[in-house]
Amino acid sequence: MERNGAAREGSAAKLLAADGVKAANSGIAASELIETNAKTVNDVYLATIGKDVDEFTATQASELFDIADQCPMLGGNAVFKARSLYWLIDDTYDFDDASLCLPYGIVVKRLLNQHNNTVSVVPNPATDEATLVLTRTLEQTGAFVLYDALGAEILRFVVPTDQFRIPFSTAALVPALYHYQVRGSAGIVGEGKLAIIR
Repeated sequence: MERNGAAREGSAAKLLAADGVKAANSGIAASELIETNAKTVNDVYLATIGKDVDEFTATQASELFDIADQCPMLGGNAVFKARSLYWLIDDTYDFDDASLCLPYGIVVKRLLNQHNNTVSVVPNPATDEATLVLTRTLEQTGAFVLYDALGAEILRFVVPTDQFRIPFSTAALVPALYHYQVRGSAGIVGEGKLAIIR
């Protein structure tokens, strides 16, 4: 019983904190697109993830999509945050920055030769453990980096040069959709998404 009471108090404190930050966010005057986008994405985040709410309303989904579907050069970092949140709703949608920015005269550079994704994480979705699988070993020591929906780094570990399979624990991760990258000396070797379920 004591444990349930402590959990309820922690949950209530989180709700109050999210409500307080949301009220402060609502009081911010926003006149530029970048500011308005940031304010809207923060509102949606605080009303959902910030309160441990697993579902988005149709209005929230629409607001996130409208921001995520902007040229990030004009809409600011909130565009990427909106995409991260929108991918919790539909992780198959691909936002094409080259097409989104071109009407504004902004040319987005692309790699001529994109590397094949040489990494994966299995099982996916995972519960308490997962394994990073490489199709070829790295030439130099690299790093595996896991990001949450807002782009914050959640987990990092070293990827040695002589291993194809590296098991790691996901027990401390909350159930959600994460983005991962494997970085080598020449840049990103591969990337993907990892879902954690319980």
